[in-house]
Amino acid sequence: MAVVSQVASVGALFGVPFVLPELREAYGLSTAQAGTLAGLPALGLLMTLFGWGVVIDRYGERFTMASSLALTAACLCLLGTADGVIGAGAVLVCVGASGGPVNAAGGRLVMTWFHERQRGLAMGIRQMAQPMGIGGAAAVMPLVAERWGFVAAMTLPATLAVVMVPLVLVFARPPRGAAGAGGAADDRREAPRSQADSAAAPAAHSPYRHAAIWRVHGVSMLLGVPQASLMTYSLVYLVDQHGWSAPAAGAAIAAVQVPGALNRMFLGVLSDRLGSRLRPVRVIAVLAATTLVLLTLSAAVAPAASVPLLLICLLLAMSHNGLTFTAAAETAGMAWAGRAMAAQNSLQAVSNTLTPVLMGLVITWFGIDAVYAAAAAFSTAAAAVVSADIRRRRGTKPTARV
Repeated sequence: MAVVSQVASVGALFGVPFVLPELREAYGLSTAQAGTLAGLPALGLLMTLFGWGVVIDRYGERFTMASSLALTAACLCLLGTADGVIGAGAVLVCVGASGGPVNAAGGRLVMTWFHERQRGLAMGIRQMAQPMGIGGAAAVMPLVAERWGFVAAMTLPATLAVVMVPLVLVFARPPRGAAGAGGAADDRREAPRSQADSAAAPAAHSPYRHAAIWRVHGVSMLLGVPQASLMTYSLVYLVDQHGWSAPAAGAAIAAVQVPGALNRMFLGVLSDRLGSRLRPVRVIAVLAATTLVLLTLSAAVAPAASVPLLLICLLLAMSHNGLTFTAAAETAGMAWAGRAMAAQNSLQAVSNTLTPVLMGLVITWFGIDAVYAAAAAFSTAAAAVVSADIRRRRGTKPTARV
């Protein structure tokens, strides 16, 4: 239920880049301006997600997910009545404000059902929802937009959200023995509890008084820049630079989401085996930085390699989310897990909001190929931060998860 609900939410939040050509045409925008508009749902996320986290911890996952899906569908329906680009932008902000908590609430629901030694796999499967939702949006929305326009394409995630509301109300329940509306599961079959699980008891102090969780959030924000860059501009790159049709470009991006989803599950299992969420993140960051540099150089050196490299970059860019999401929740402890996961999404929304604007300026000044060089710099910074964090955790808490 958490996976399917997230698929419905993802199309609303991240589907706009896949109809960017029609968005440009509908409102007479440049690529940079349309990219900025595509980042507005992330601005809505940023404005409301921490508040949604409090709602999750206080009223539970089922209420929050159902409310979010219903509000998202209602906001998407307003696009047909929006007056001009300003009206459309305001609606897209509201879509982001409404749709954000599904990811955090679904993640918290999964956290209550699984022990720490199983969470990497469970959250990996849970986080498959994002590439699945993005893949579905990339495959279908360009086809609808090309035939009926931008607004018609955005009714697809609205319809799926409406379908999911009653299903969430019936099936999205915490496990028997969970403590309160947002409490952690009392699974007496598992023993002994780890440090991360022992935090399921009410926390005496906020985890945000300590630097560890801020470092996890920081890594996620840094890796969010290449992810948002690629998701916002990949389709338009294939259309403008390589002469692809929008549906063909969408189909290629959709195809990458299948191995991307499986990769999240594999990395979750690997993190369980390693006893570390962050070590695989470091490898991903290094590989992403290297591949993005190669993609930047390919336009001048080996143009035929550009499209394969772009698809590899897309695969790597979507790989870290499940690991950093789980690391944030475990670092915070279950009593703060809803707020921590909402904060994680909020801070990622900073990246998702600012990246289209930043990269729009890069495109205006240096061209679209320079976007990948800038994204490589952020991946390199993320690798450096996570390496320092791993060393610090090993030095201070040798038995803790890193």
